[in-house]
Amino acid sequence: MRADESPKVFEDSMGVPVKMENELGEQTVHRLKEMGARCEGETLEVEYYYDTDSFQLASTQTWLNQHNGQWGVILAEEQALNHTQSYNTKKLEAGHSEEKKSKILNSSHEEKSETGAAFGETSNNECPEKVLDTSRTCTELSEPCSIMLHLSKCLQLPLTHTEMKSMTMKNFLNSARIQMYDSWTRTSTVKYSLPGGFSLVVERNYSIPTETASAFLMMNADVLSISSELEKMDQLCKELGLKPKASSDEQL
Repeated sequence: MRADESPKVFEDSMGVPVKMENELGEQTVHRLKEMGARCEGETLEVEYYYDTDSFQLASTQTWLNQHNGQWGVILAEEQALNHTQSYNTKKLEAGHSEEKKSKILNSSHEEKSETGAAFGETSNNECPEKVLDTSRTCTELSEPCSIMLHLSKCLQLPLTHTEMKSMTMKNFLNSARIQMYDSWTRTSTVKYSLPGGFSLVVERNYSIPTETASAFLMMNADVLSISSELEKMDQLCKELGLKPKASSDEQL
């Protein structure tokens, strides 16, 4: 062996990722600081809400939101029915009427009313949309074309179907003078790096205010010493004040 070479003592060792799920304790954040943990970053899942200055959309029971880059409109049941009727009329005026598809849309709406089906979907490739059960109080539109079509009707904008097809949501919002007025954080994820090769990921779900934040303790454990590695993780959980994850039955 050459003088500049060192023996490979751990040549046969192998690391395997191990994760323990717990609940965040009341003193966990404080103890993380005491241990010298470093925050690696925070990711927020935020939902944004849009309307005009005078809240014209809300006055028509229409709510526009954006989440993870996806636009959505929530309509009251009466608005949803008006949207479907207006949508069929726009197709005819634009010269894109297809008798078969129109029959499918109408029959789907009638069947939904009679049988209480969960939802009906149109087969139109330009403006696909979901129509929820009439037993529910609202309907959601998720395709930009359907959204712009309905919003232009609510705000009485002089835009043709052809113009809207070529517009981006950003350009449409500018022309309609729609802007963000509020936001709400759905979830947050914070990652901490701890001494000894450990990391802790804390996830909070603000949709359920009573739910305790989840804490995932992770490390790359040595397979050849897996028992002692797991003991280290158990000990660290106690030091951080993490609580065992409650089962579904316990939560009920």
